[in-house]
Amino acid sequence: MAEAAQRWSPSVAIEDDDRGLRLDAGGVAHLFGGEEGLLVDVAARLKGQRLLARACLADTLGAAWAGARFARTATARFAPGATRESIAALPVAGLRLAEADLATLDRLGLRRIGDLYPLADAADGRGALARRFGPAIARRLFQALGTEAEALSPDAPPPALRARLSFADPISALADIERAVARLSDDLCARMETAALGARRLALVLHRVDGATTRTALGTSRPTRDASAFRRLFAEPIQRVDPGFGFELATLDAEIVEALLPEQQRFARALLPDAGASAGGLSDAASMAPLVDRLANRLGAANVVRLAHVESHLPERAQAFVAPLAPLPVALRGARPPVGPRPLRLLTHPEPIDVAAELPDAPPLLFRWRRLVHHVAAAAGPERIGAEWWRRRAEPRDYYRLEDRDGRRFWVYREGLWTADRVQPPRWYLHGLFA
Repeated sequence: MAEAAQRWSPSVAIEDDDRGLRLDAGGVAHLFGGEEGLLVDVAARLKGQRLLARACLADTLGAAWAGARFARTATARFAPGATRESIAALPVAGLRLAEADLATLDRLGLRRIGDLYPLADAADGRGALARRFGPAIARRLFQALGTEAEALSPDAPPPALRARLSFADPISALADIERAVARLSDDLCARMETAALGARRLALVLHRVDGATTRTALGTSRPTRDASAFRRLFAEPIQRVDPGFGFELATLDAEIVEALLPEQQRFARALLPDAGASAGGLSDAASMAPLVDRLANRLGAANVVRLAHVESHLPERAQAFVAPLAPLPVALRGARPPVGPRPLRLLTHPEPIDVAAELPDAPPLLFRWRRLVHHVAAAAGPERIGAEWWRRRAEPRDYYRLEDRDGRRFWVYREGLWTADRVQPPRWYLHGLFA
């Protein structure tokens, strides 16, 4: 219900007792022809779904809560500025009080909200109410009257920007949905351009006539306000939506936005030929962003990464995964690549192998890995990589590049050195595979 209610407002919260919804109608009533039209639409759509519900539109959350439960009609609208008069005749149960507080007020004959006004209007009225009945009654009364602020905490944060499109007749054809996405994208991008913003996360919400909603959220690798890019991103997901009896409303939300200022990359590159690397990097990032976004939304953002160098001699620690187009973290900037050649595929964990080799530093003559014996036809090395000094039990490694008789190339290393006092022979491991 909370998701479906976002057709009326982007700020929707579920009541603490799970028996109602709170909507912030500020700035949205004009989309329904005014506040009366908004209430009529709410009542009609809930009735069409065979739901018995009551609704109230008021200046404060407390007054709306009381009116929705205790007003004479199923839909009530308290005129702006008339909250005090509108709730005066409602029972004190409309103040969202505990049973013990209600029993106290009933015992004293204070059964209507208006019965508390003389006490509240007296000098130090809030203090008098609190001393006589406790702080809860005073707080709830002044919240309902609007003299004490009460915030609406939506279950999902409202989007930074929203584009909305309603249809005169429900749509279900894919071509119609694509045209709707195109119009929403153009509208949203125009608003972001005015605000100098770019979207990092988008959500397309399609509302069906039966009240169900279909929500598709996508992310971008960099701030974007390119309507054609939005259409390409949503082209595949909307093919899988179930329109049912048709969609009657669509919204496109920019849930996360960042500043996006105009860039003159070509002009900068022409004026600064010696700084072409930095200007070219910006241009490359902009041209790569659509591809990265499509891959990330199809495969998952965690599965689309690039490798960055890390200041470590150990191969398994010498690289880190970072976002494809994000700037490098400060800790990784300036890290140098390794000097020697590295395999295309590095095993997650080095795997032990059995080796036949001459002593002390000769490369293997043959080795057995995963039950298969490989006879070495060519070898290069060793490349010695010292142990990290803070690891007391770590030993240096001697890496060799090997090629077997079938042309397959391997990267193996011997852990430890042959010394006179050594009891156990050094172990051999296979760490990577060359192309």
